[in-house]
Amino acid sequence: MRKRQPSFPTLRVRRFSRMIAKPGRFVIAAVFAAFWLCGPRAAQAQLIGLVDEIILISKGITAKASRRGASVLGQAPGAGENPFMTPQGGRGRPMAQRANPARSTASFRQPDRGVLSSISTPGPKLSRGVAPLASSQPQRPTLEAVPLFGPLELPQGEIEGPPNGLTLEQAVERLVRENAGLRSKAFEIPQARADELTAGLRGNPLYFLSASNVPYSPYSAARPGNNDYSISVIQPLDLNHKRKARAQAAAQATRVLEAQYQDAVRMAIDDLYLTYLDVVVARETVYYAQTSLKGAEALMEKAEVQLQQGAVTEPDLLNVGIQRDAAQVGLEQARAQLLEAKHALAALLNIPSQAAAQLELRGSLHDSGPRPPGHDELVRMALFARPDLAAFRLGIQRARADARAAGKEWFEDVFVIYSPYQFQNNRPVGGLNATSYSFGVLGSIPLFDRRQGEVRRANLNVVQSRVALVDIERTVQADVERAAVEYEASRRAVERIEHAILPASRRVRDSVYRLYTSGEKSVIDYLNAQKDHNEIVRQYRDALIRHRRSMLRLNTAVGQRILP
Repeated sequence: MRKRQPSFPTLRVRRFSRMIAKPGRFVIAAVFAAFWLCGPRAAQAQLIGLVDEIILISKGITAKASRRGASVLGQAPGAGENPFMTPQGGRGRPMAQRANPARSTASFRQPDRGVLSSISTPGPKLSRGVAPLASSQPQRPTLEAVPLFGPLELPQGEIEGPPNGLTLEQAVERLVRENAGLRSKAFEIPQARADELTAGLRGNPLYFLSASNVPYSPYSAARPGNNDYSISVIQPLDLNHKRKARAQAAAQATRVLEAQYQDAVRMAIDDLYLTYLDVVVARETVYYAQTSLKGAEALMEKAEVQLQQGAVTEPDLLNVGIQRDAAQVGLEQARAQLLEAKHALAALLNIPSQAAAQLELRGSLHDSGPRPPGHDELVRMALFARPDLAAFRLGIQRARADARAAGKEWFEDVFVIYSPYQFQNNRPVGGLNATSYSFGVLGSIPLFDRRQGEVRRANLNVVQSRVALVDIERTVQADVERAAVEYEASRRAVERIEHAILPASRRVRDSVYRLYTSGEKSVIDYLNAQKDHNEIVRQYRDALIRHRRSMLRLNTAVGQRILP
């Protein structure tokens, strides 16, 4: 005997049974059972047909309420993300920033290496030649060796560049306005505001058209039955203000993103500081290379005259020529590094590469501004002004808002179902057709709270955000302390070299030169003294570079411009 196939309504009931068998849905099954036993037949069919759609809509509303925890600005504080993925705060590029392609790779980034060092100290000390002991004839004074360097002197007056050159303040303004990376990250803020708008929207009503009791074969007196047709409207009601809590959480997430963007601007300005200073240093290196070449050419002219007089030999003249050629190579390298640094700055400021060579700066390495405030005042300013620290403070508020929103989710929306028109076709059985209406309410009885884990996680995230705030405050304080120590040490080094070591070195060189002109010292003694003086000049310039970088690094550590 062939097994009888279940009817269409029976299949719908089985499908509904499988759906409510999922965890957390048996309460809804109880509500539907009550409607099935006590409600009219049309309401029973309507509720069975709506169960799938209503459950999916309820899940969809919950999914839309979830907030994004990461963006191109990095993971947001207070979002409950894994704290081991991206460290927040400090100089560790917390905003998912990769290595900046606009950063220069010129070797003069390190003050102890580069073109300036090779110009001032290209080789070892010169040694004085010794006359053969068997020689009894007086020897003519000869230039036994020529050092491969030219004389270095400090510039007369301050070299700041042309009056219409690009200042650091103007570069910062253009960076914030034109930098492509910052402009890209700025789009995260309106996107967050769009999410905030979405979180505050109400749920739209739904409509449902149904036809039930449609026979496979026509109804008759022998097979009685009727057709039912209905139109229903379903409106979700938020009785415990989940929508308001989600909107508040989205607003707090937007404030966190705004603070993160401000920190991205701070780090971009720090990159600009280094790149801008690279151009200034490269310009100074070109000046020293030009000075070295002039000194080498002067030595070449003097050696040629002495060769005609017989005071030097042909190899001595060749050594002078090697020195001049080496100085020429040094000047070419310095100009290439200057052009590379200009291209890096142009890329950072979104200036066309064709205009990079004509880019001129108006800036100096010297510290011409007032002294910064004391240590305690610097720390207080940093704790108040650092945007990454502000992001963590706002992250705590966001975590609290997320915890409140998670607490509201324990009670799901209630769905009001209203059928203003129901048509029952009784013509197949010889009766009159009938119209009616119906309404109902569908909701979940919160007998078991299945969101306890989410609420507990949200509350723990608040505590975690507070602990992270303490850590970032210590990091900010350590950043300021290190920058302040570096500033004071470099300033003392510049002052000591400028007021004590450099004048003493100049007096020693001038004294040896006077002894050389009087015949008491040889030319080698004078050239060695000049070489020692070149090294002091180079150390002074390197100290100026370190001090200027420490000034800009202190600005970044504090989070605002306190030094020029």
